Amino acid sequence: MRLLLANPNSTEAITAACAALARAAASPGTEVVPWTNRRGPPVVDSLYGDYAAGSALARGLLDVRPVPDAVVLAGFGNYGTGAVKEVFDVPVLGMAEAAMAVALPLCHRFAIITTAPRMVPYTEDLVLQVGLAARCAGVRAVTLPPLGTESPATDEAVVVELAAQARHARDGLGADLVILGGARLSPHVAALRRRTAVPVLEPVACAVQLAEALVRLGLRQSKVGKYAPPPQPLERYGS
Repeated sequence: MRLLLANPNSTEAITAACAALARAAASPGTEVVPWTNRRGPPVVDSLYGDYAAGSALARGLLDVRPVPDAVVLAGFGNYGTGAVKEVFDVPVLGMAEAAMAVALPLCHRFAIITTAPRMVPYTEDLVLQVGLAARCAGVRAVTLPPLGTESPATDEAVVVELAAQARHARDGLGADLVILGGARLSPHVAALRRRTAVPVLEPVACAVQLAEALVRLGLRQSKVGKYAPPPQPLERYGS
């Protein structure tokens, strides 16, 4: 089985970190092929960044050969996920929707910890879009160091803040499970799990396992409704 792991931003270090997590989660015999959206923004940190990533992502993935058995979008957001589902005939999974789907049988209500305070409303809208607002206790945020300035000291500070937010999610919001809401947070999952009793879901692993299951079951996104192919030839939509 060949899974394409697509990073919606242009930062290779994030692609590499997500690829390591994906390979650790993949079953024997599954090949994880990383791909970076080199025409996207360095990080999806705003609505503008989301839209900048989405068009380049959908167009760039169409050129990937050979066509994979499934596509995992390694970013916790929208960034044209629906467009990618329209143009691919193989399963396409965003890691946010995968993590929330995995959370449902494991908890009463989950909380999401995102990458910046300004991404809280963005993430709340994402939860609404997938129809799970009633199961989401709330969205919290940490403050990450600027991209490219990470160090063991800043990593430790992020984990400390993540643990504090996980405690607040449990004690203040009533959540009994936490989802890490960003690719830059995913590498901290092991350290966070050592510091909190709340179950923590890492979305890349969730998406890889769910993608494998869909391939084995012979399933993909429905093509008779929302994710039907675009009505015009793709070249008519511009370059």
